[in-house]
Amino acid sequence: MANNAIIGICAVFLVAMVVAVVVGVTHIKNKNDGEEISSSNKAVQALCQPTNYKETCQKSLASSNSSDVKELIRTGFQAGLVEIKNVLAHSVTVQELIKDENNKAALGVCQEVLDLAIDDFQKSFDMLGEYDMSKIGKYLLELKTWLSGAFTSQQTCIDSFAQSSNESSQKMQSILKTSMEITSNALAMLNGLSTIVKELNIPNVGNIDTTGVNRKLLSAEDMPEWISQADRKLLQAKPMDLKPNVVVAKDGSGKYDTINKALAEVPVKSPDRFVIHIKAGTYKEKINVTKQMTNVVFIGDGPTKTIITNDISVAKNPPVRTYRTATVGVDGASFMAKDIGFDNSAGPEGHQAVAFRATADKVIMFNCHFTGYQDTLYAHRERQLYTNCLITGTVDFIFGDATSIFQNCMLIVRKPGPGQNCMVTAQGRNDLGTNSAIVLQNCTISGAPDYIPVKDTNKAYLGRPWKQFARSIIMQSQIDDIIQPEGYAPMTGTIGIDTSFIAEFGNRGPGADTSRRVAWKGIKKIDINEANKWTPRVYLESETWIPSSGIPYSPDMVPGV
Repeated sequence: MANNAIIGICAVFLVAMVVAVVVGVTHIKNKNDGEEISSSNKAVQALCQPTNYKETCQKSLASSNSSDVKELIRTGFQAGLVEIKNVLAHSVTVQELIKDENNKAALGVCQEVLDLAIDDFQKSFDMLGEYDMSKIGKYLLELKTWLSGAFTSQQTCIDSFAQSSNESSQKMQSILKTSMEITSNALAMLNGLSTIVKELNIPNVGNIDTTGVNRKLLSAEDMPEWISQADRKLLQAKPMDLKPNVVVAKDGSGKYDTINKALAEVPVKSPDRFVIHIKAGTYKEKINVTKQMTNVVFIGDGPTKTIITNDISVAKNPPVRTYRTATVGVDGASFMAKDIGFDNSAGPEGHQAVAFRATADKVIMFNCHFTGYQDTLYAHRERQLYTNCLITGTVDFIFGDATSIFQNCMLIVRKPGPGQNCMVTAQGRNDLGTNSAIVLQNCTISGAPDYIPVKDTNKAYLGRPWKQFARSIIMQSQIDDIIQPEGYAPMTGTIGIDTSFIAEFGNRGPGADTSRRVAWKGIKKIDINEANKWTPRVYLESETWIPSSGIPYSPDMVPGV
């Protein structure tokens, strides 16, 4: 497809833009052509040094000896076109794959998620073009979040084919190889900017804080420049007035009797909140908050009174992919929900059956219930905060590759199907440069009444690494005795057991004893300084987008725990 070519172009364009800025600064210092060529080569070498795919990086950026900004960008475009040209639309491999109905379903997911990746690259490119290098530290997390999202989208495409066969997945991985390498390289460059700036002696750029540990409470005067005027107004306003734009009610007392009808009224890409009050009732619908539906708010009458449900699953509805089993899927940025239940009633025999999928950036969920069995909550990608929520399930019931924090939540293991063990989390980070993780802070991990009698047969674990560089942090939480002393189990073979980052800090309860945890290299010990990096203020840059919601949360370590 042409869309996939654009992904490669945008990725290279973003990388080339970084080079262009660096080379542009260096160019000012040099007077003759020889020095310009030397400075250009030096910049390319410095930028490619921290990357994992140096050959791809150098091929993309070093084919021109010019230090001219325009020429470098043109070179980047050309490299993208050569590498990604005819990726899907004219690929013989794809044409062969889609002869199978299962693969057609996978390709449908690919089209959707790669379209989102294009948006991520475009936003990154636009932001990088607006500001000079001296201010990059202020918007570095935005860039890393969006590029991480782009990487995850491409991985999701590959995973969708994996549900057909390993052979199909490997073929799609081969097709996307270059675009994923380019994305990985761009992330590595951003993560290595401190070193690059020093090596190239770029003026007017101080120390770049890539960890965020020095972030503080924001005032109107020190808000990052990248925050839009609309967002500034939201941040400076009092907590949000929840007067609804539309009311949905099963009894006819609202404007509409279904949520999908109400969503049809949402303005395209609106900077203003659009509040939908969903009155008490059970709504059997399949909801998709599209990427055009930004700043949507769902307000219910309580998570046990307002319930959105469906029963779509991988086992019962072939050839549907896990991604498309979600009762509610959110692609529109800055989504918020409060006092609502999200349910997938497919049961343990349905296998993968998602109740809620969050793909958008800056998602806030407060006092919501997520009920299901396998794959209940898909924290797919980008920034998400869940607070005061209840999540129930069996296998991998919190999974995905989002930059996510679950704070003050109840995580309840249910009775699984025969022969199944239970995993609370399955994190899907597959590149060292992405900033994703599942963070559980001041949560309670326990068992449902129907699970307790079978806990010694159907064992429960805190999680398992879904991908090679899976990352999960559990801190300040109550862990009950339903969790096995080993704490963690492998997903497939040895994937992630030595390369993951899995940490626990300051937990309590009979299941919190770490002395008998599995002896993987991926199990890490962290102190308070490291733990602070995983709080909302640092990890989510929460003070730039959560306070305007009026949702109560702790930006730092939860006090009194």
